[in-house]
Amino acid sequence: MFTHKTSATALRSLAALTLICAALQAQAAGYHAIINSAGMTGSAALDFQFNPGSLPAVGASVTLSNFSGLLGDVISKDGDVSGTLPGSVVLSNSTTYNDLFQGVTLGGSFSFDISFSGDFTSTSDNVGSSFAVGLLGGADLNQYLGNASGNLFQIELTPQNGASPASLQLIQLDSSITTVTAAVPEPSSYMLMLGGLLAVGAVARTRRSIG
Repeated sequence: MFTHKTSATALRSLAALTLICAALQAQAAGYHAIINSAGMTGSAALDFQFNPGSLPAVGASVTLSNFSGLLGDVISKDGDVSGTLPGSVVLSNSTTYNDLFQGVTLGGSFSFDISFSGDFTSTSDNVGSSFAVGLLGGADLNQYLGNASGNLFQIELTPQNGASPASLQLIQLDSSITTVTAAVPEPSSYMLMLGGLLAVGAVARTRRSIG
């Protein structure tokens, strides 16, 4: 028989699992990138793209934040892009091509944080999205720097698909001037996880006492 006590216990279990999932998602969805242009001179451009494999795609966004380095002017914005560096910039996958072409001055390091959000973690779909970063120089900003063949790195986003959870895959295309690492989880993420584990333990004890 489903009593009020068992209903409350089930709700507490669900809330605890939600806390744990939120903490795990917070840990898994962030990266820190450093691009070192020491020894290079002149003007260049960082090219940030976030594009779906096809449309429609389940909603996803990438946020660039904590940018450091010498900025020039914004050269172009295309598609679903909002914000301005060195503040936060958000690129979403709602259109076919979403791009920020940001002017920079070479000679030092550029660093920024990358985080992902959206319905891709909870809505089943089979269309992924790709976030890519390139550094271009030369007189017409058409020469790739670091990786002469193209982008410095890309992150492939795969949404939840049935029983398969959403995932992010980092593909490092250049190691000569680029370092990309998983971001260190914020203390709040650990607190969320700890709270969820404690809640699960409390629910388990309550079930034993009821039994």
